[in-house]
Amino acid sequence: MAFSELSRPWRARGHSNPRGGLLLCHGFTGTPQSLRPWAEDHAARGWAVDLPLLPGHGTSWQDLAGRSWRDWYGHVREAALTLSHQHGPIAVGGLSMGGALALALAEDPMLRGRLAAVVAVNPGIALPATAAAAGLISPVVRTLPGIGSDIAREGGAEEAYDRMPVRAVAEVRRLFARTRRELDAVEIPLLLATSPADRTVPAADSDLIAARVSGSVQRLATTRSRHLVPLDLDADLLFETSARFLDAHVPRPLDGARPAGGPQLAGGPR
Repeated sequence: MAFSELSRPWRARGHSNPRGGLLLCHGFTGTPQSLRPWAEDHAARGWAVDLPLLPGHGTSWQDLAGRSWRDWYGHVREAALTLSHQHGPIAVGGLSMGGALALALAEDPMLRGRLAAVVAVNPGIALPATAAAAGLISPVVRTLPGIGSDIAREGGAEEAYDRMPVRAVAEVRRLFARTRRELDAVEIPLLLATSPADRTVPAADSDLIAARVSGSVQRLATTRSRHLVPLDLDADLLFETSARFLDAHVPRPLDGARPAGGPQLAGGPR
């Protein structure tokens, strides 16, 4: 499909005295367009928002087929380092696979003290058993039907690939397995938004996450929406709840304050 300007990376850092930093991570085969209303809402509330485009997305499914989960994680990790260097402890949020990436950031020991809160919207953490064969069948079956536009609101649409490469599905499985294995390392507060009518990620994934993380968990039921809540009927509910949650858990930055050590940290995806 053709991608509009809304699918490009987006930043809002023009505030003279920002409330803090917020990094948002979009989902598999999608683009920043799916989170743009959330980003703009929180930017209007004073947050310095960074909404990057994940490698292999917003171009072609062939591009995505050549990427790994380490590419996606490394990209958002660098963004988190930059944002936390500028604003002190930041918040991270994500939708679907982006929720798994946000949780993986919260698990990273090299980011300890740089993240203050996580917001995960219909996060994926487990794929069906059939996905285990993705790496084996990818030489024969190159793509599967796309998963975009799971929205209850009439006329709602997501800018996403119409096909998903099977090789990339195998990488999603690796990311989910790695993130699921380390969930107990998530010690910062988590806001977990879940849509019972989601047709893309089962609500059981959210239940598993809530049961395994070590930090406090606030649950939000987005009952009128499907998978893409920021584009759906519960968008305002999500934005209001997210704003209150972040105000409660993310410290206000001090003028000129930066975390010890600067942004040049060793390490990376494990």
